Amino acid sequence: MRTKIFITLLSFSLIASASHAQQYNEELIDSLIKSKAQAQVARNSKFLISGYTNMTARFSKDESSFSNISLVPILLWKPSEKILVEAELETGLEGSETSIELGYADVSFFVNKYLTIRTGKFISPFGIFQDRLHPSWINKLPTFPVGTGEDELGVGPTSEIGVDFRGGVPLGTAKMNYSVFLANGAQLITDPAEPEKQGTLTYGNAEAISKKLTAGGRLGLLPFSNSSLELGVSYRTGNVGDKNSTYKNVGAQMYAFDLTYVHQLEFIKGLFDVKAQYNKVNVDKAAYIDPDDQTGNTPYTFDNKRSSFFTQAAYKPTMLQNKFLKKAELVFRYAEYNPPDGAKDADDIKQYTYGLNYWFTWRTVLKAAYQSQKDNNVFFLQIAVGF
Repeated sequence: MRTKIFITLLSFSLIASASHAQQYNEELIDSLIKSKAQAQVARNSKFLISGYTNMTARFSKDESSFSNISLVPILLWKPSEKILVEAELETGLEGSETSIELGYADVSFFVNKYLTIRTGKFISPFGIFQDRLHPSWINKLPTFPVGTGEDELGVGPTSEIGVDFRGGVPLGTAKMNYSVFLANGAQLITDPAEPEKQGTLTYGNAEAISKKLTAGGRLGLLPFSNSSLELGVSYRTGNVGDKNSTYKNVGAQMYAFDLTYVHQLEFIKGLFDVKAQYNKVNVDKAAYIDPDDQTGNTPYTFDNKRSSFFTQAAYKPTMLQNKFLKKAELVFRYAEYNPPDGAKDADDIKQYTYGLNYWFTWRTVLKAAYQSQKDNNVFFLQIAVGF
């Protein structure tokens, strides 16, 4: 009897042990499978830190100083072949304090070779300067053309918060690229405490200021098979007035036309590079409070149309035998800003900038430039490095 009971208990013990071992083996196999899948994902995942840094010295009759010291890291993460995450942190030294701003942070989904969907905060595809030329190691001069920056003189957006559909399409021997986006609207400045800014716009707002989203985009055409020439047109429209104010129905329409020509020419023994862009912003008429009116009961208005333009030409003698001269580059840029008549901001501005660059490598450049703007003449030296 005892023998039968012992055999029975032993059988149950063996069955339980086998069951536990089977469960353990299944969990081990599942763990190995997950680890292998995670390892595969890790192998496919790619991370890169890129960016640029620069320091600028400026010399004028009123002031000489080292300024514009910045380090701009760009973080790139590609978790899979179809997804790219990118972010730019703009760090700089202003006086004795360090500033940190988010230049952009977006996620791109590569649908196919003709379409990419991008969402987040991204550089505005409005013209070419901000989208392609603004980094200091790409910009051929130490300064921005007047009218293209982020201050009140900026004509057109620098960044967007929303979603962007972009890509390219072959057209026989020609090519076309496109970008169409929906984003938060710009904000109309109406504060009488800042009369020089009344009627201007700020961009890249994290909150929806206006009651509707803004729509826009750019279309580029490269008519030649060697892609040496590109012609672009941009458009942006939407409400800009605060949705909780009397300006809620004020809208703005923006246009830009740009040109790029880059080609190595035998007769000048080098690379000829031309860029140009014209921006125009039309803001609906609105009544602003006149800060010079003590009663505050007499509003004023004006035809709120602003424009800016720049054209730039550069020559680099890349076909010369002299190793020193072939790394030098001559640059000239003309830029202008045209405010509306009746506004209280700056007058017309015409800016002439002459530059001489020396490229130690393809991403390390020393720039010397002389800029003339009204009575403000400044000499710049800048070292810029892309990494």
